[in-house]
Amino acid sequence: MKTVAVIGATGSQGGGVARQLQKSGEWQVRGITRNVDSKSAQNLKTEGMEVVAANLDDHESLMKAFQGVHAIYAVTNFWEHISTKGAEGAGQHEVKQASNISAAAAHIPTLEHYVFSTLQPASVISKGKAPVPHMDHKATVDDYIKEELPELAKKTTFLCIAFYGANLAGIPFMKPLELPMSGGKYIWAQPTSPTALLPLTGNGSHNVGVFVRAILSHPEKTRGKYMNVKTEVLTFQQILNIWSEISGKEAVYAELGVEEYEKLWGAAGTEMAMQYKFGEVAKGDWEVLMREKGVLVQPEEVGIRKGDLLDLRQTLEGMKDSLV
Repeated sequence: MKTVAVIGATGSQGGGVARQLQKSGEWQVRGITRNVDSKSAQNLKTEGMEVVAANLDDHESLMKAFQGVHAIYAVTNFWEHISTKGAEGAGQHEVKQASNISAAAAHIPTLEHYVFSTLQPASVISKGKAPVPHMDHKATVDDYIKEELPELAKKTTFLCIAFYGANLAGIPFMKPLELPMSGGKYIWAQPTSPTALLPLTGNGSHNVGVFVRAILSHPEKTRGKYMNVKTEVLTFQQILNIWSEISGKEAVYAELGVEEYEKLWGAAGTEMAMQYKFGEVAKGDWEVLMREKGVLVQPEEVGIRKGDLLDLRQTLEGMKDSLV
């Protein structure tokens, strides 16, 4: 059986990928994490996975962790650094880490397939009208792989991820909040129009895993190509309506100014406001560049059916007790 290394296997995205591949019985999963003694790492071992330590800032540790693997799933965490480094600094750090992973992967002789979790370049798509540090920095790693690591690029599938449904439950500045003295009513205050469109990934942990399994099962269709984990495109008002219906709470959408949102939520608020601005300019179509270049693979081309994925409604229903 071939071995796949999964970066961030104790996290939400990487953990979902690791479990989907382990459950498939098609791969021996090697989870890569900083702390092999953590409870999450021990849980992976209990589920039958190998767990190996590596630091994304340490090229040599990644080389050791990747020895003998046939596939790698690479993901980095921009949000881990934003509170200390700001959006630009977090983006630069993410580029460094993603480049370390990619450079290490390029030196593994057994590697057949590299799947890189990425984003589209907001500045390019918006023609400079709506730059987004997270998206723009991440997209430069795609260029690095193609230009500096051409042999790795031939083995790479670039996987774009949209807005997680779980954000509406777990992240304070992205979720509806209860309004004091309102009789239990909620407000979702975001720096964009209620009619603005947002691409959604639905249940990120599950759906990203479904995509990665399908990508690795169809290398002839996916290497050197892009895929996009998207279940639907909804307006912010439609998203809130679904949240309200499932939570059972009356909620109102309030459009905040960008400056007010930044004052409330700091660097993270600035980043999200920029993403929403890009969304308005792009009109919810974040795939345009991939289509124009002829590199976008549709889910049905690799056997992914709509019923294989969990959309926003299903995601929120599955975490109903955490919504309020």
